[in-house]
Amino acid sequence: MADDPQVMNRRERLRVQTLQEIEDTSFAIIDADGVHALSIAALARSMAMSAPAVYRYFPSRDALLTQLITRSYEQLAAAMLEAAEGGRRTPRVRVRLIVAAYRDWALRHRRRYGMLFGQRTGGVPGDAGPQTPLDQPMALLVGLLEAVADTASAAGSSGDRTLDGQLREWARARELPGTTPRAARAAIVIWTRVHGIVSLELTGLFDNNAVDVQRLIDQEVDNAIRSLTPPTP
Repeated sequence: MADDPQVMNRRERLRVQTLQEIEDTSFAIIDADGVHALSIAALARSMAMSAPAVYRYFPSRDALLTQLITRSYEQLAAAMLEAAEGGRRTPRVRVRLIVAAYRDWALRHRRRYGMLFGQRTGGVPGDAGPQTPLDQPMALLVGLLEAVADTASAAGSSGDRTLDGQLREWARARELPGTTPRAARAAIVIWTRVHGIVSLELTGLFDNNAVDVQRLIDQEVDNAIRSLTPPTP
């Protein structure tokens, strides 16, 4: 007979519960007042714990913040991947859904979004390296763009041989070695356009203007998709 699944003892269960409470309370502080309001002391007060007790779970604020950043990236990536589910949707529609999910998450979690893409201080890493939690939705985006491209007429080049080499290296670093430079360029353009527009939206730039931000983003996506097929000579 197979051994019974290992069951956590009471101490382990309490540790898991406390870690979850620390994460939830930390996000509540960030959502209310921003990442700069988060400190071990503030967290301990909110949880009715002592600061030394919190340090048993995280040795420093930077360690806690690194965990929260990782978790936020995971949540953003999950939202984008979930939005793209559904085999009956066309690749072009799924690209739009990924982009809309990115914007929606940013608008619902403004301060977490700022925490992810704002300037970092102390020992918190500003860049996790070539592999990041957003590589999975980026890989999906690249795959969808490859599917959108008219492979019969698109050679795959960006039109710039030097840039082509750089785009191939970018794709290899993300374990996407078969990606054409044209699709890689379109993916990067979409991501940067969307990030820029959403970041400006969060600053209130469009608050007093009659600009439909999602339509603006959709147009940028469509422009990038059109670049996948070179113009007919």
